[in-house]
Amino acid sequence: MPTQFAAECLALYRRTLLDDVIPFWLRHTIDPTDGAINNCIDDAGNVLSRERYLWSQGRALWTFSALYNRVEKRPEWLDVAHGIAAYLKAHGRDDQGRWMYRLDSEGNVLDRDTSIYVDGFVANGLGEYFRAAQDEAAARLARETFECTRARLAIPGSYGIAPYVLPEGTKTLGIPMIFSFFLHNLGRALGDREMMDTAHAYAHELLADFYIESANTFRELVTLDGRAVDSPQGRVCVPGHVIEAMWFLISIFEDTGESDLIPRCCEMIRRHLELGWDDEFGGIRLAVDVEGREPVAWPKADYKPWWVQVEALVATAYAYFHTRDEGFIEWHRRVRDYAFSHYPVPTGEWTQWLDRTGAKGESAALPVKDPFHLPRGLMHLMEVWGRVN
Repeated sequence: MPTQFAAECLALYRRTLLDDVIPFWLRHTIDPTDGAINNCIDDAGNVLSRERYLWSQGRALWTFSALYNRVEKRPEWLDVAHGIAAYLKAHGRDDQGRWMYRLDSEGNVLDRDTSIYVDGFVANGLGEYFRAAQDEAAARLARETFECTRARLAIPGSYGIAPYVLPEGTKTLGIPMIFSFFLHNLGRALGDREMMDTAHAYAHELLADFYIESANTFRELVTLDGRAVDSPQGRVCVPGHVIEAMWFLISIFEDTGESDLIPRCCEMIRRHLELGWDDEFGGIRLAVDVEGREPVAWPKADYKPWWVQVEALVATAYAYFHTRDEGFIEWHRRVRDYAFSHYPVPTGEWTQWLDRTGAKGESAALPVKDPFHLPRGLMHLMEVWGRVN
């Protein structure tokens, strides 16, 4: 059964990626004037604004480069990546090397460096783009971004994490989650051991500092020295972030040979699926209070964002591959059935935010769509299920 299930998944995810999702982005979003993507769009593909969130441009650069690197060598995909890379090089940074948050349609800055996550997403995109294009200018830009970002991350409170706000004296799981995986991949692409060592330190910080043993969960916020924060926000767990972080760590530990840590990551995937799953309506909630208190101190905690379900699909595939525990196939099937019955829209993309009952709702984050969680997830799913035999 597992081999047949893997083959069914592989066919479904490849068809969804190549017949539905990527054609949507090619049809509706590539701007012929400057090479960027117009991703302030609705589910029908209507462009609502030509403002540019560089978070999303960096994500799109990764996706179209990865399609070329990992799926097929289609020139049209690389051409899109070339355009996005040129746009970022021309408009993206200030004179201190920090990546901007939001630009207008002419490339003028509307919001400055309010989120260090932008630097991570752009660096990740530049690394994948370098693999595709062998563009040395992109490699240099990625290295400069790494040096600038590492220096800022070393000083807590010196950077923003928009669209979120970091309470004083705390740190967020998102930083080691994002920068462990992205810097590991960037270091591999550029052959840079220093980047990979930095990524490795973030991976172990995530495991050591954000896990709260008494609740057997990871929390979104802890103190700077890795202790629980005694506040409603400090009790929040975002299951999707943890599930995503665990498959990031599995991927890293595959490369580093730390196979002894992978079973723990798999069990944390299971634990946070159980914590987040809605038995009444299905789907994985955005956020929970680890002590079960209400209300949960997180915007739209009961919503079911698309990205949470996508990351759970990838994580359960990784967990099954490493454990051969068929319980992860059952979890994968449960999440897949919910996701494919609730999120796809006729244009080929997925709607993004559903409320607890499954009705369409408004985003709690950026007012954009971008070609990242879904196509990235589908590519990784194709890769992992392709390894099952």
